[in-house]
Amino acid sequence: MKRALLLSTHLPWSDRRASFHWIAEALCGAGWQVDFATVGQSRLARLRGSGRHSDCQPVAGRAEVAPGLWHLFTPQLLHPLRTGLSPLDHGLGVVWRRASRKWVPILRPSLLRADVVIVESGAPLTLVPLLREIAPRVPIVYRVNDDLTGMRLPDWLKEAEAPLAAMCDRISLASAELGRRFEHPNVTIDPMGVPRGALPSKDSTLDPFLPRHPMEAVCAGTSHIDFPTLCDWAAGHASWRCHVIGGVKARPPSLPRNLVLHGEMPYRDMLSFVAHADVGLAAYRDRPGVEYQRAHSNRIQLYRHYGLPILGPERLCHPSIPALVGYDAPDAAFRCETWTRRPERLPDWSELARALVQ
Repeated sequence: MKRALLLSTHLPWSDRRASFHWIAEALCGAGWQVDFATVGQSRLARLRGSGRHSDCQPVAGRAEVAPGLWHLFTPQLLHPLRTGLSPLDHGLGVVWRRASRKWVPILRPSLLRADVVIVESGAPLTLVPLLREIAPRVPIVYRVNDDLTGMRLPDWLKEAEAPLAAMCDRISLASAELGRRFEHPNVTIDPMGVPRGALPSKDSTLDPFLPRHPMEAVCAGTSHIDFPTLCDWAAGHASWRCHVIGGVKARPPSLPRNLVLHGEMPYRDMLSFVAHADVGLAAYRDRPGVEYQRAHSNRIQLYRHYGLPILGPERLCHPSIPALVGYDAPDAAFRCETWTRRPERLPDWSELARALVQ
């Protein structure tokens, strides 16, 4: 039996289905035994109300959560956080790295049996030196899911990404633009996917928008969300109703009546919103580097699967994805309102899983 060790920031049972959930599921379905380690879940994160934290508390050690899928966890007081004070951030980084040695007895048995290790962006990457110490020859793949420069992470972690990635045997990502940042002899472009078998057709689900507005738009996620621009769009388009799915730390002031915050919801319920929507909202903050989301955004992949027009910042748009429409285009609303659905056949997550373990 082949064995894989995945290091992620997520809990395997989370309602928020991220790429590592689908990779783990696909590997289990292919007969692999998967150990799924959650790194960066701390007591402090729970106190701060982190959206990645679950009401179902993980058990320290190794526990089976599904056939072929085991969860690895050790409780930690802190996680890599950004306070805004560089000396304090670096001091906390030293504390984090020292405290991370608690992972050694948890990871060692799984690591010594593993055929491959797949490490996610962020806190999991900081454990690569420990992995190399325990099992110097195990193949390690760094799967870059996010552009760390645009995330709320301490500078020490952003600065450490390149040297830590250099310790891995391979760097895998979906965006060629992001790939050019890494000076590594083995960088591969491996597209994101959609869970084809889990995606219902529009006709097989109930319409969650009844009674409908003329235009129903959905933003299926809140990471990097640009609320000011989204509020301005909703306020300027009274015939639209815009829905935001996902946790928010603070309710935006002066929220337009036609902008609805739904909070977190089960994945299948979210799919009903996307399947019945008229427009997919890629409401990312408009800043240099956002272009990588064309290839990396799970919500954009879902919108493309269902054939929706995708409204977002101008710099996100590219001729390779005709469905992307910039807010500032003079005919943006007209294009969305007259759009003919063009569902796209995108790769399944199982294809990415196979690519990562080759």
